[in-house]
Amino acid sequence: MEEKRSVWKETLNYGIILGLIAVVLSVLTYMLDLTFKTWILWPSLVISLVVLFLLLRSYRDHYNNGYITYGKSVGAGVVINVYAAIITAIYIYVLYAFIDPGLADQQLAMAEEKMISKGVPESAIEAGLAMQAKLMKPWFTSLMSVFNGVFFGLIMSLLVSLFIMKKGNPLLEEEEPAKE
Repeated sequence: MEEKRSVWKETLNYGIILGLIAVVLSVLTYMLDLTFKTWILWPSLVISLVVLFLLLRSYRDHYNNGYITYGKSVGAGVVINVYAAIITAIYIYVLYAFIDPGLADQQLAMAEEKMISKGVPESAIEAGLAMQAKLMKPWFTSLMSVFNGVFFGLIMSLLVSLFIMKKGNPLLEEEEPAKE
């Protein structure tokens, strides 16, 4: 009888690896005071894509004998990103609740500066900041990071899986005779 395989079990270690890499990148951006710099998203995105590619390739080669369909690769990529998003959300909660509780206030101040520079009326700025302040609680920020992580993980998995998929079944393919 064939043992039932679970993509959730098979990808757990990969998700932990991606999550820890994301946390290390976040800690570095925080320590280098790059948290609110928009350009830092591009290097982070490239690193995430490369790491996801390597993890999915390893998953394909280790658990699927070097073969994987596009759909299974996308599914595994999303599951990996779910684990990574949960790990990242825990870090974000700790960051906003304990390490730097004033980070939300800094974010609100930056949002206010942007709105002022765009010429938004004072009443609209106050209303917008009041709404944002209600949503800047550590638990809500963490929850939103899970949703964002899974959503962007799906997009990255759709892209990376194009390069990971490898059709075929090595048990069903016949060996070609050696030409002499």
